[in-house]
Amino acid sequence: MKKAVMLLLCGMLALASCGGGNVGAGNSGGTDVPPTGNSSGMKKNDMLYGMCYIQEERDDFVENVEVDAQLMYNMGVGCTRNWMHIRTLLDSKSQVNREACDRMHTCLQAQKERGITLIGVNHTNFNNGSAVAGKPRRDISEGSYYIKWLQDYYMSWKTLAKEFPEIEYWEIENEENVSDFMKDLEGNKVYTLDQMADIATDLFYYASRGIHAGNPKAKTVMGGLVGLAKGGIRNFLDKIYVRIKSGEYGYFYGLEKKENASTDPDDYFEVACWHPYVWDETFQADDFVENNNKIYNVIKNYEPEGKDVIFSEIGFPTDTYNDELQAQMIEEMFQTVKKHLPYVKAVTYFKLFDVAQITWTGKLSRYGLFYDPHDRQYTQVLGEDTTTLLVNGAPKPSALAFQKVAGGSGSLTLLCEKEKTV
Repeated sequence: MKKAVMLLLCGMLALASCGGGNVGAGNSGGTDVPPTGNSSGMKKNDMLYGMCYIQEERDDFVENVEVDAQLMYNMGVGCTRNWMHIRTLLDSKSQVNREACDRMHTCLQAQKERGITLIGVNHTNFNNGSAVAGKPRRDISEGSYYIKWLQDYYMSWKTLAKEFPEIEYWEIENEENVSDFMKDLEGNKVYTLDQMADIATDLFYYASRGIHAGNPKAKTVMGGLVGLAKGGIRNFLDKIYVRIKSGEYGYFYGLEKKENASTDPDDYFEVACWHPYVWDETFQADDFVENNNKIYNVIKNYEPEGKDVIFSEIGFPTDTYNDELQAQMIEEMFQTVKKHLPYVKAVTYFKLFDVAQITWTGKLSRYGLFYDPHDRQYTQVLGEDTTTLLVNGAPKPSALAFQKVAGGSGSLTLLCEKEKTV
């Protein structure tokens, strides 16, 4: 009897969440079947409304890449930030991993066919340590390992950019102003903030040279900095500009003359970038605008003409905000950016899928607008609620809110199972 009740409850939940087709506020019918190889006649979505898409979260990638792309298109997604790590896509600084690259090309093609602008991000490298994202201590003396490593770093980016000409924006590194990502070669958190800024300035320059050598049409993006409210972003950004303007960076060490060093910020990053995460109980629009404008004023101090900005990560996790508040915050955030932050070209929301797994932080992650699309059972409150079974691939209310504010249309239930059993 108890099992029968559970089956009934699960079936009702599947119908409520998935409906077998076109369900949810903001949907206008749409299509459940993605186009194949032809995007003519499809509306171009606004690039402002972007999405973080992590291919590695899709075990059944080949079968569902078209559906994922169509789902994002239906949401109104105009650009995607794709995880494209050097250590995944390359076998060496000058040799691609053909199988991995072909999979990624397939993924990107499905998005591009729908008019979605493509952003690629990498924060790994080839080094002689154990940490795939580790950076050696800065040493520009003749014959140093650091210089050799930078040359390999340049070549790796050149190979990556040449292999993927469809990528229009390359984001160089990720949150390089925190020790979680700016570690030494063995993964130790040993660098001071000034040492991080020294290394980051070199990374931006060498990567930018490599990207433009591989694809002159691509735009370079500073890896997203973090620390909005307490001034961490603007403090580190100022350190980067001071170094750029010093004339001590911006040339190939050991190969070029220091007097020819570039002091042009565009040679380091053509687009600025940060992650304006907020942790207030509700979205505080005035504070959000004020804090982001303070950061942009740092740019204006050094580049009076200004430059484009991308918010390559911001998200509101389910374990911090309930469904209703999460949806409300998404709408308010995008409306605030559109109305008050004209320098922001795109916001790539973190992220598409809530996989409810322990991440590199050692904590359970509940970011994402859709429940894990794979055949895996988990509940609303993990470890406590054993009856409210979530439907794999179903949209959260926040997905519907994203679609509404982005002006998308069409089904958001493309990934749902038609029946759910236990």
